[in-house]
Amino acid sequence: MAEGSTIKLQLKNKNQDIKMSTIKLEYGNSQHLISKRMQSFPALAWILNKTVGYTNIGNYARSKVFKKHLSKLDLANMEKILDLGCGYGDNAIMMSRALPGRRIVGLDIDPTALSRVRYAKDKLNVSNLTIHEGKIDTLKEGEFDLIYSVDVFEHIPAEEMPFAEAFKKLKKGGYLLVKIPNKVQSTILNEKYFAEHNKWVDHEHPGQVYLLKDLENRFRKEGFIINFASQTDGKLARAAWELAYFTKKGGALLQLLALPLCKLLVNLDQLIYPNGSSKGNAITVIGQKI
Repeated sequence: MAEGSTIKLQLKNKNQDIKMSTIKLEYGNSQHLISKRMQSFPALAWILNKTVGYTNIGNYARSKVFKKHLSKLDLANMEKILDLGCGYGDNAIMMSRALPGRRIVGLDIDPTALSRVRYAKDKLNVSNLTIHEGKIDTLKEGEFDLIYSVDVFEHIPAEEMPFAEAFKKLKKGGYLLVKIPNKVQSTILNEKYFAEHNKWVDHEHPGQVYLLKDLENRFRKEGFIINFASQTDGKLARAAWELAYFTKKGGALLQLLALPLCKLLVNLDQLIYPNGSSKGNAITVIGQKI
């Protein structure tokens, strides 16, 4: 069961007539093909995918935010889109299936992750997705209408973040969307309960250094104008993450039992904080190349 949402866009044809177009973004329908853990039990994985949907609450929450922010962009009139740091390809596959007439490129430096993307791409018969192994500087300049990067830049030291390269790779008028964890994280339970996770963050997130205004300033420094900025993932989304964090330690069955409640909390967070939260744990900026 894919986690779906729709975006309605106003499009103008050559005669300047306005018509409505709906793009359906379905997240998670490739998890049973991408996850190594699920591939160990393919039949069970397929059943879980069709019944309970996406099972990683962190990825589920970020997909909800990402899809909401995509509604700020005119996707239907974009010809070529780059997933910068596509990982195992959930977003790249979602975008490819939602925009069959467009070209999507999934870029990453991890050959193991990309092998899983290729496998899912072939199984789902996604023909408009191109896989590119390497860094962004190995791509041609001025060819993308949109470059997005979801929870990737925090893994890169600030001075090495590829804002300048992304600017070069965009067409004039193109957009860069970057979503990363906020520098300051708000918790429900005491920080001491997350010592193990925080130790991992200290090692794996050298680029988790920006507040929202700082990220906006970084965009401006690299030549972008700010099209949109938001701070998301408020208290209820954090509560969902913490519940998932502890139930995961109790085993897969407990994790699955808690999943509906976790998803409910994530969705309630977006309903209660439709414009984001000043104490949210994630930040997103969309910049445009003029």
